[in-house]
Amino acid sequence: MRAGLRVVPVTDEAALAAQAGDWAALLARSASNRHTQTPLWLLAWWKVFGGRDGRRLASALVYDGERLVGLAPMLRRVSWHRRMIPFRRLELIATGEAEDYEIVSDYIGIIAERGYESDVAHALAAAIADGALGPCDELVMAALDGEQSIGLALARALERRGMNFEKKSTAPSPYIRLTPTWDAYLAALSGSGRYLVNRSLRDFEKWGGRDAEVVRVRSMGDLEEGKRVLVRLHEQRWRAAGERGVFASALFARFHDTVLPELVERGALDLCWLSVRGTPVAVSYSILWDNKVLFYQGGRTLDVPKGIRPGIVLHAHCIRAAIEAGYSEYDFLPGESRYKLQLATASRPMLEIRAARAPLRDLARSVIEQSAGYVRERRALRPTGE
Repeated sequence: MRAGLRVVPVTDEAALAAQAGDWAALLARSASNRHTQTPLWLLAWWKVFGGRDGRRLASALVYDGERLVGLAPMLRRVSWHRRMIPFRRLELIATGEAEDYEIVSDYIGIIAERGYESDVAHALAAAIADGALGPCDELVMAALDGEQSIGLALARALERRGMNFEKKSTAPSPYIRLTPTWDAYLAALSGSGRYLVNRSLRDFEKWGGRDAEVVRVRSMGDLEEGKRVLVRLHEQRWRAAGERGVFASALFARFHDTVLPELVERGALDLCWLSVRGTPVAVSYSILWDNKVLFYQGGRTLDVPKGIRPGIVLHAHCIRAAIEAGYSEYDFLPGESRYKLQLATASRPMLEIRAARAPLRDLARSVIEQSAGYVRERRALRPTGE
């Protein structure tokens, strides 16, 4: 283990933003280069959500000499467990929003240079345990890539300093390990997945034929039209289910109004839609990062004949385009929707980790959770009509 790593707390937005260049360079040297860990994504999130609900910046930079080798993009706030027990919480930036306007930032976490993961974890554990990032009853890290080790390494280092920790598996992330050819991809699918793709393409071809085209945002001049199509089709799908789409939230829309132009400028946005006779019928919002395509958001019209699946057809076009462009993965991001499981060829585990050091509060939390579980079990056993 390397000795002498230096942890520098950061509690000011301008000070964190000033590290953007070194931060991006560190991310490129890490094993977890994700768009959700970039200054672009996390600083945009902080501009929208920072300061709300008592959030305060509580991040940390980790140096080996003058070289930045680790970064913990975190905040602190008071979290009320079931509105009863207050916990002074440290959590990752871009987590913890209310469900109505949740950005859903997957694959976030602590950033460390390759080879420094364990050392950075121990240095951060010492800083957290000593209160350098502010008073803390619990550390919560959600939306972690289960294939990366640094989150667990930090939790275990905190356990050695007297904190309890627990990990929970959350919905996995289905993805495609992209093959050299479209035919090889189809061959890698399950029988049901292959049938879904082929049948969807065949039925759509009969219906849309030569009147169908895929339109892409290729410049800033195309972005406003792309956003209108995205919001309209996304909301149409959710309204049909009796719910509001997330773009109805001013906070959600404001965040994406900030990041979308930046993604266009960096060539990191794939916002496209499938049109038939000039009318958009499906839309896909993906992010291109580290030679991967990450499907973030989509929508489709319901005004098509029965059996026509424009969403599946658009995914098929995007997957084929990713193969032809030489990308290594097409990631559907976490979720257990049936179509994701059918189109994917692999699945990545996702984790949530919690470490706590307030024994009485944590005991009370456990008692409440056990009581809530008992009530749920009793309700499930209640006879119908009672």
